[in-house]
Amino acid sequence: MITLSRMITYKKVSESMKDNTITAMMHPLRIRIIQELALKHTATTKELLHACGDIPQATLYRHLKELLSYNIIKVSQENTINGIIEKVYAINDGAMATIMKDPRTITKDDLTSIFNQFMISLMTDFKSYIDHKDGTTHLQHEFGLVSASLFLSDDELKEMLKSINQVMSSYLENQPSDNRKLRKFSRIITTSK
Repeated sequence: MITLSRMITYKKVSESMKDNTITAMMHPLRIRIIQELALKHTATTKELLHACGDIPQATLYRHLKELLSYNIIKVSQENTINGIIEKVYAINDGAMATIMKDPRTITKDDLTSIFNQFMISLMTDFKSYIDHKDGTTHLQHEFGLVSASLFLSDDELKEMLKSINQVMSSYLENQPSDNRKLRKFSRIITTSK
C-alpha cells in the first residue's frame, strides 16, 4: 500500500514538473483525496465526497480534475448506474513510481515546503474540529496529541508501519452511523542521526 507519508517523503519528479506537482498535491483537500485513495486503493466520487467532509460537489470535481491533470491520480474504472457514468479513482502507479524513483534527489527546500503544507492541512483539520459547537466537550475521548521516541532499526520501523496500516485497514470499510464519526489519524516520522 502506498501511504501518504511515503508519497510525501519520496516526492520528486523531473525538474520541469517538480514545483507544480508538489503544489498540486499539497492543497489540504487534495491531501484528503490522496489519503483516501492510498488507504482504500480506489474510491468513487461519492465516497471521496463523504471522506472530504462538508464540501460542494463542484469543489471536489475541481480538485479531482487538478490531480488528474498532473497524473497523480487516474480513473481506474467507469460504472454505468441508471444511465449515469460513475468514475472510480485510484492513485496513478506510474506517477508514484516516478515520484519514488530516487528519494535522495529531493532538496531541503522541497521537503520543507511539503512539510509546511502537511502541517497546514493538520491545522485546517484542527480548526474545523475546535470550531464545531461541541469542539471541547469530549476532548478526552476524541482528541489526542501523541509523541513517542523509539529506538528502531530500518526493518523494525517498516514492520511497525506495516502493522499500523493493517490495523487501520481493518476499519476502512466502516460506514457512517449514529455512533460513528469521521476521525483522522496523521503521523510524522523523523529520525535523529
